[in-house]
Amino acid sequence: MEKVLKAGVLGMGNMGKAHARSLMRMENVELAALCSNPLKDAEEFARENGLACAVFENGFQMIEEAELDILYICLPPFAHTGQLEAAAEKGIHVFIEKPIALNVERGRSMVQAAEKNDIITQVGYHMRFGSAVKKFKKYQEDGTAGKTTLYMADYECNSLHGPWWRDVTKCGGQVFEQVIHLYDMSLYLMGPANSVNGYVANLCHNDVEGYTIEDTSVCNIRFENGALGSICGSNCSVKNQWNGKFRVICEHMVADFTDHNHAVFTFTQEETPRIEEISEEVDVTYEEDCDFIQKVRLHQKSVADIREGLCGLELVSAVVDSSLSEGCTIVIEN
Repeated sequence: MEKVLKAGVLGMGNMGKAHARSLMRMENVELAALCSNPLKDAEEFARENGLACAVFENGFQMIEEAELDILYICLPPFAHTGQLEAAAEKGIHVFIEKPIALNVERGRSMVQAAEKNDIITQVGYHMRFGSAVKKFKKYQEDGTAGKTTLYMADYECNSLHGPWWRDVTKCGGQVFEQVIHLYDMSLYLMGPANSVNGYVANLCHNDVEGYTIEDTSVCNIRFENGALGSICGSNCSVKNQWNGKFRVICEHMVADFTDHNHAVFTFTQEETPRIEEISEEVDVTYEEDCDFIQKVRLHQKSVADIREGLCGLELVSAVVDSSLSEGCTIVIEN
């Protein structure tokens, strides 16, 4: 019989609750501890879901006392203050939401701690688990798509979110907090990035108190394989909509994604281009959680481990650094 894995969730916001619900659905996984500040958020979730688990207000205390196999870190990026390292020292495997940190140096220390202690890690890049993304990867790996040549992506919303999200010292900016999913898609589908030119700007929110992040961003990427990419972001678009679209032009196929689960593939080598539509609703949060648990059991590298989280962090950091240098090229060391 499989070992019952004891899991703890640190942070009971939307993502913490979503992962907790996923874990509750799994066999041989026990949701053993919850942590939130204020404590009542964890207490209310436990009560509403009939859980007899321990609740904590301090994440380091939970790591020390709860005897966990797995820790989910679902905190805003500014609150990533060493919990991963503390868990790694105790041999606890870690799932962490993106971005893993607010600067590259901090991210590298997290990678070192995870690899030194040989723990399994996964970063919350849920788009990798979408049905359309998986189908594209199949065509990419079996040669149907041919060479990847161009990646174009666009993220748009119009929301003030919470106070911490509007503070660049706490979230890093929209490219760090939201558009990073599309930057990660570029790395997942196109391979490592070689260099970046980027600009970020706050054009419509200068009169909003406490709003210090960008609301507009654009970048160009050259990938190691010679392919090119462009990614735009906006927080000045349609209210109550969060849209992340991307397009990949390959040697033999063009893939238009309206999101990770929905895409239209056009096969361009045929005399009359054949069109394939992918539309399968997949609960990507549950899928990524199931995959992480399985990788922990097998002690295998996850689909998006902490080192890949660092690659995403390096890429969005390069965009901001380029903007601070008036769009100068930033070379990314791989």
